[in-house]
Parts: sequence; C-alpha cells; structure tokens
Amino acid sequence: MIIIKLIPKRPFFKMLLILVVVSGASMIVSMAHPKAEDENPNRSPREVIVLSATMQKITAKDNKIEKLIGRLDAAMSYHPDIICLPEVFANDLSSPEEVPGPITNRFTSYAKENNCYIICTLIRKEGQKNFNTAVLINRQGEIIGMYDKIHPTKGECDQGCFPSLKKDPPIFETDLGKIGILICFDINWYEEWKKLKEKGAEIVFWPSVYVGGRMLSSYARLLNYYVVGCSKTGPSIIYDTAGDMIATSGKYEKWALARLNLEKIHCEIDFHVKKVKQIRKKYGRKVKVKYYHNEDWVTIESKSPDLTIKKLVNEFALVSRWDYIKRAEQYQSKF
Repeated sequence: MIIIKLIPKRPFFKMLLILVVVSGASMIVSMAHPKAEDENPNRSPREVIVLSATMQKITAKDNKIEKLIGRLDAAMSYHPDIICLPEVFANDLSSPEEVPGPITNRFTSYAKENNCYIICTLIRKEGQKNFNTAVLINRQGEIIGMYDKIHPTKGECDQGCFPSLKKDPPIFETDLGKIGILICFDINWYEEWKKLKEKGAEIVFWPSVYVGGRMLSSYARLLNYYVVGCSKTGPSIIYDTAGDMIATSGKYEKWALARLNLEKIHCEIDFHVKKVKQIRKKYGRKVKVKYYHNEDWVTIESKSPDLTIKKLVNEFALVSRWDYIKRAEQYQSKF
C-alpha cells in the first residue's frame, strides 16, 4: 500500500506496477513448484528415468507395503518411467500369494496413478508350487509379464520354492525399450545374463536381498547394457553400459534414481577412430562421446531429440562392441 501511494496515479505507472507484481508472483510460484525434470524439451529420444527402491530402515514391525509406498511418494516428483522394488519385500515362503492378489493389486493401482511401470517381486503361489516371481506392471496398471527365478538357493528349495519351469529368461517389450529381469542368486550364472543380451536387452533389472557389487558392474561392463540393482538390505545401485556406477541409494535417499539414455552405442575403437572424429565435427553438441582409453572403447550417445543412434549407425557404418565380437567369432570359426 505504501508503494502504491508513492507512485504517481498515471496509467503507465499503474501498468508497470501490475507487471512487476505479476512477474514477482510468477517467480515465487516457479520457485515453489519447479518444473518436473521429465518436461525438459531437450530430452534425448529414448531417455528412461529409473527408480530403484530399497527396504533399508523398514522393519518387520512396519506395514512394509505402505512404508515403501510412502518412500516412493517422496520420489514421485521425478516422474520415473519405471520403478524396481526389492526381492520378496512383502511376503515370504510362509505366506505365498496368487497373482493377481493383494500385493500386486496395491502396485497395479499405484502404477496406473503414476503412469509408470513397476517391477514387483513376491513369493507366488501357482497350484501346489511356489515361485520367487518378478511381476511386471505397465503404465495402465496391467500385469504384462512375469519372470520366475531360475536359480533359487538351496535354502529356498528346502522351504518349497521351485526353480522356474522355463529355463530361458524372457525379454519384455515396453514403450521404454527391451528389458530383462533376473533375481538375486541368478547373479551366479553368466549364461542367463548373456541370453538376455542375445535377445536384445537394453536394461536388466536385478531385484535382490543383497547388493551384488562387482558382479553387477562386471555384467554391465561385459555385456554393455544398463544394470539396475535393487537391494532389500543394502544400497540399490545403477550401472551404465561400461560398468560405472551412476546412481546409488544412501543415507539421505532410500532409492537410486538415474536417467538412462538408450540412444547410445558402445563400440571398440577399432575401425571407429576416423568415424568418431567425423561425427564430432558434424554433430558437435548433439552427441556425447566418451573414450575408455585403457579398454579401447568409445561410447556415442545422442543428446538431441532429432538424432537417433540408428541414423548414426547408418550414416557412419558404426558397429557395436557386441556385434564386433560376434563378427570376430564368425571369422574364427571360418578359419
């Protein structure tokens, strides 16, 4: 009111005052409600926001599902595309549950409310058999697939948990890309991880009781897909296609969150030195190039919505590291 009295009563000054007030109010609203991260118009064509939760600090006395939901609610401002929940976080072999059932029903609703995929792992009852199962729920809250743990531990088997009746891990087609799922003790069988690569997996999710550590980073490094670890008792960790840790849960956040760019190719340096220089010269900031000097690797990823890796592959005849190895094996067999 004091400011208004001091300003001359002319139309120009009144309009100026209104503009200042409105501008200030807009700034306050903007600060109070920051723009959601996934509204960035410069997102790469296939950027996936992944959230991997942990059960740390949630005890047996707690309502585990609602405690975990509260934890997810705290991270929803990031608008994740897919959420991975830890291995058998809500029931055990003493309380198997059919699918659909109370546990999956809670998360089908949550997936629909938040327009995201959810991987929910539980002890599933089917007839007279129990399985350690990861259930994949889509954005519409529909169950679109299940993976039964292929390699349960001796302790699980003794308690009546059966190995998967299918000895081949499936690939799940989503609007995000091709994803695979393995569970906890499956980490000890490299062939399962390799099968997922051969089927075209771009991200592999690993709900587990423990952390996995070097083994997870090794699989990411060897097979050049993203690996999302989701631990029940320790930190959840996400690894990029070179095996580097890019996100972890911890003291201040009980989830790991990362943006995974699927418009990315991982190549051997061989045959690519000149091509990478040409790509950098032509596309500049539209691409991110990272050299791994000791391994003779290079990764190229699109940072522009109008540039796909497929376009770069066709234009510069790029060969992924995986195809490079397969090609070498073919030559070895021939000779």
